Amino acid sequence: MSKLRVALTSDTEDNHPAYVPGWNSIGSNYDVKPAILRWEWSQYLGDLSDFFRSKDAPVTWLVRVDDGPMKDRMLEILRNEILELKNCGDEIGIHIHTLDWDQRTSKWAQTKDPKREAEIVLRSLEMFREKLGFSPSSVRMGWCAMSNDIMRTLDASGLIVDSSALSGSFCSGKFGRRDNIYDWSRAPCVHYHPSYDDYQSSGNMKILEIPISGLEGGKSNVFAGLVNRFSEMKGLTRLLPAARWLNLTPHSHFYISPWWSPSIYDKIIEAYGTKARTNGKATLVGSFHACDILDPITGNKNVTFVKYFSTIFEKISSLRGIDVAFMTLSEMAREILERKLTT
Repeated sequence: MSKLRVALTSDTEDNHPAYVPGWNSIGSNYDVKPAILRWEWSQYLGDLSDFFRSKDAPVTWLVRVDDGPMKDRMLEILRNEILELKNCGDEIGIHIHTLDWDQRTSKWAQTKDPKREAEIVLRSLEMFREKLGFSPSSVRMGWCAMSNDIMRTLDASGLIVDSSALSGSFCSGKFGRRDNIYDWSRAPCVHYHPSYDDYQSSGNMKILEIPISGLEGGKSNVFAGLVNRFSEMKGLTRLLPAARWLNLTPHSHFYISPWWSPSIYDKIIEAYGTKARTNGKATLVGSFHACDILDPITGNKNVTFVKYFSTIFEKISSLRGIDVAFMTLSEMAREILERKLTT
């Protein structure tokens, strides 16, 4: 029987920043030093975990640590909850934002200084080990950022797998160009070992890059570019329900968000089901933000978010003639590596 291996990964941090549309009243404040971090979403972490457990789907929680506004704050505040997730069979990886204080704008913003990027990664990994007592195997960089220096540092630090890649996609920054800066425009759609000289090309690094799954060929970056360009518009939030109704989404990847149309998920799941039947095996990686379980307008649980996941599980379970198994990101990476060793 054809095999489809599925990994669900969560960027797990504080509330979205206040400058993200819709989060102005309940988001974290990244315009001051030290940043004012908010955690209202975490009241629903148990509910979210119970939901995935009811589906027999372990989650890879990529926990935010950085050498900037967050440091090890999350590891202190939610340490018991994080360790309980691990005890229940989930994976605890690391999520690193390369933010630095911008003296010119007096805001926390994504750095593009290679030396500083490497320093942030190393210090973040150190704090993770100090607070939790073990080293992470999996990582996603904040805002899907990547550079040769970051990838080389992750590889040298012994990380097994990174899942930052959005193959065929790039962004020069949004929210005032302060972050969401990444370039994966040349990256393969399938897993690969990066090159030491070019993180978007296959090479000899030990770390495995497993991209967030998407539709090969993707879709035009024009709509994504427009969304990024107008990301500071206060009225953007009011347009989101219309975007969902019109089946609009600015990306073609398995990024699960309550703010955009879910129509893309069906297409991705079907495409990877077809890939599994054709090749005999396939891997499907989904990404989400745990804080989206909070509705920033009402302060209650975001019912739309839960419905999206329910629909996703129904769609995956409806795939016929395919052996579907949910696993953590590092389990998926090890299975890929073991297959390579035996062929």
